[in-house]
Amino acid sequence: MTIAICKRVKALFVKPERLLIQLVPELQKLRLALEHMSHTCDPLTTIVHFFDIMSKWEDRGVEDLIMAFKEVNYGQYDAVLEKLRVLKLHFCNAGRSDSGLNRTKRGQTVTEDDVCLGNIYGLWTFTVRDWKKTKGKEPPAWGYPGMKGITEYDVISRQARGFMTSHIDPVVAILKYLEAFPR
Repeated sequence: MTIAICKRVKALFVKPERLLIQLVPELQKLRLALEHMSHTCDPLTTIVHFFDIMSKWEDRGVEDLIMAFKEVNYGQYDAVLEKLRVLKLHFCNAGRSDSGLNRTKRGQTVTEDDVCLGNIYGLWTFTVRDWKKTKGKEPPAWGYPGMKGITEYDVISRQARGFMTSHIDPVVAILKYLEAFPR
């Protein structure tokens, strides 16, 4: 038998949708948390919470779900597999890294001392805790290119907000798709 026929026969008995259905309540919680984050005012506090949530999902992964769909896919699950793979990439890209923004180890809770921002417009890289101490300080006399009157805190806040938005919007769209996936 060819691989496609084997997958078709296996698909009659194995239903990966069941795994997805079991995961939907947790995916909904993740979506609601991310949607709430996109409306919060303090990006430096929010990015710590964002990294904590995304890191836990990176640790957990969705590889088992991807494999369950992949094992019985002969084309009917291509779209959901693509969404799951992109979701996995977002978890990894917004997850842990020894030299990235979120400098934590697997299983570790993310704190203000673990998230490092900066390395933008000539600013050094510091932790969120350190950047929060700069709130309310005067803008530097020389300013930033095209941003006269903008404080370092504002620059770092924009960096944090931009990073989160680049992940939150696509992840929320994927989660909505997975929640509505045909059953």
